[in-house]
Amino acid sequence: MEKGVSFDDALEAADKKEMSERKKAGDVEKLIKGGNLPDPEKLYVRLWKKLGNGISVWIIDGRLVRSVFDVDFTEGGHDYVYEFVPENEVWIDNDLEEAERPYILLHELHERNLMAKGWTYDQAHEDSSKIEYYCRHHPNELHMKLAKEGWE
Repeated sequence: MEKGVSFDDALEAADKKEMSERKKAGDVEKLIKGGNLPDPEKLYVRLWKKLGNGISVWIIDGRLVRSVFDVDFTEGGHDYVYEFVPENEVWIDNDLEEAERPYILLHELHERNLMAKGWTYDQAHEDSSKIEYYCRHHPNELHMKLAKEGWE
């Protein structure tokens, strides 16, 4: 960008370079055998919890997600945002500190629930960010907010 390249062009170039380095590291081969499509189940580290509403919350290998599916994947996601996340799943990155996971979980569950009601990603993400921020400053309310989103 110091050389006059736009932010979007710089980001695209950086993503290409990062993907090249990730391929060299061998991450892609861990998920793709014989030219097949990547298998999302190979990303699972462990099932965190199966919710009463049928949603499975997985701790996944975030590095492999970034190497194979989306270099910009950050902290967590779900099936309404990422086409590579199987239906009725929420993914939480294993790179997160244990203490961070419940806040990201709240964000992802709330966002997914709003999108299931027809909200756009931008609307749901903004609202979820506000709730996450609120709970980070009022941690005693975190479990109540998670319960409202289906975490029982």
